Amino acid sequence: MSNEKNTASRRRFLLNIGVITTGLLLDSKHILAQAESPVITIRNEAAKSPIKVTPLRGNIHVLEGSGGNIAVFAGPDGKLMVDAGIAVSQQKILTEMNKISAGPLKYLINSHWHFDHADGNKWVHDAGATIIAHEKTRENLSKTIRVEDWNYTFPGTSGGALPTVVFQQEHVLKFNGSENQTCICRRMTC
Repeated sequence: MSNEKNTASRRRFLLNIGVITTGLLLDSKHILAQAESPVITIRNEAAKSPIKVTPLRGNIHVLEGSGGNIAVFAGPDGKLMVDAGIAVSQQKILTEMNKISAGPLKYLINSHWHFDHADGNKWVHDAGATIIAHEKTRENLSKTIRVEDWNYTFPGTSGGALPTVVFQQEHVLKFNGSENQTCICRRMTC
């Protein structure tokens, strides 16, 4: 009888250990899921979200659905973008921009370095656009930045993803043939 009691105790012990281990594993998955960075969540959403185009006035449109909003100014000289969105949205952004105008993509203005505004810089550069930004934006894009609140380290970028036209206070760009359509870039706060 003591042998049966020992067997039952071992079974109960192993069963309890199995239950505890399963609970710990499930809880650690829950903890890891909670610790996932909002950056990952936002990128995943951008990959699934459609791009909504809203005409504003004249040849200016806003594209929503890839992180930060994107402005597109189209005209006889081509297209100018303000912010590039998230890179996973590239094809959807291009499709919608080509519906606005068949003209070439000539310029991208980075309003600031945050990933939902500048993650698409590389593909925009590869499409032939010149990237314009404040010197601080270029500096921040080129270095690794840890954002603790978002549990994410943004790696520095290089090459074609970096702005090549950089200004300190202001940059004037005459584009699409009209003084009323002059783009004045000013220093942003980040």
